[in-house]
Amino acid sequence: MSVLPKDPNEQARCPSGIGLVLLDLDGTIVSGGTHVSERVRHSLVRAHERGVTLAVSSGRPYHMVPRSIRELGVMDYYVCTNGSVVNDRAGERIFSHGFDPASATRIMGMLEHLRPGWNVFVSDEGYAEVRNHTYMIGGATGAAGAAGAAGSDGAAGAGGGAGALRAVSSVARFALAIVAGPGFHERLSVRGVVRRADQVDKMGCSFASEWAADEACALLSAESSSEVVRMTPLELEITAAGVDKGTGASWLADRLGVSREATVGFGDGANDLPLVGAVGRFVAMGNADDEVKAVASEVCPTIDEDGVAQWLDAHVG
Repeated sequence: MSVLPKDPNEQARCPSGIGLVLLDLDGTIVSGGTHVSERVRHSLVRAHERGVTLAVSSGRPYHMVPRSIRELGVMDYYVCTNGSVVNDRAGERIFSHGFDPASATRIMGMLEHLRPGWNVFVSDEGYAEVRNHTYMIGGATGAAGAAGAAGSDGAAGAGGGAGALRAVSSVARFALAIVAGPGFHERLSVRGVVRRADQVDKMGCSFASEWAADEACALLSAESSSEVVRMTPLELEITAAGVDKGTGASWLADRLGVSREATVGFGDGANDLPLVGAVGRFVAMGNADDEVKAVASEVCPTIDEDGVAQWLDAHVG
């Protein structure tokens, strides 16, 4: 674990009883990977001008936070990679807690028989295997299987396999912009990245079937070295034990001297659920998963209706 000393000037104010607002990105204030509506922009600026401390709360690493967010100039902190890293407004890490390379490699080995496609986050950079995105977008997995079969049959087969792999790679690169956003470095395997890392901030994996994802969840839940979030039927996100968006939010609130009651979180997905116990009010988006709405303090309108802006305008004087 790494923590930078606290800046003596670091202290949040609490206008309208709100000192810190944590904002999920995708599906909450960001649509299409990068777009932030004009109304949401205006409301964030207004809240910040009134003294509310604003923080991103995202599964993305800092370098994959859209420029449209960073250039607003109002985000004071970035709770990234599901709480394993906190960056200040300049992008400098002030907290981090991830996997050591040996632990990350062991987890990858536990699931190897399920043929996952991996992505990992190291030093605020994302690295993704081609297989990860072929699973996530579907359809291309058949070509991947054909490539593997052809590649085992000698020179002629290897040529056919290489062609199929190139086709899969082309589809996967297209998926990077749609599914994962810009910033991923594509790899056939991320194991080399993991072995060379000082720390792996977060791991993710996707599978060809829901059965394989179910099995992976069961295996990881049976041991105590990680936290697992089921993001979609085929996709898992994995952080070190005791690390999630909730612990990141609590760490930042403590650093700023903001009480739990004066902390608000917004979100729409499964990895936002740990915020529920860490903030005074958790606001689910109208477009959120049903399980997220069920435990929220309240539900605001959808992202298409600028729900965050509507809530902030009503609650920040």
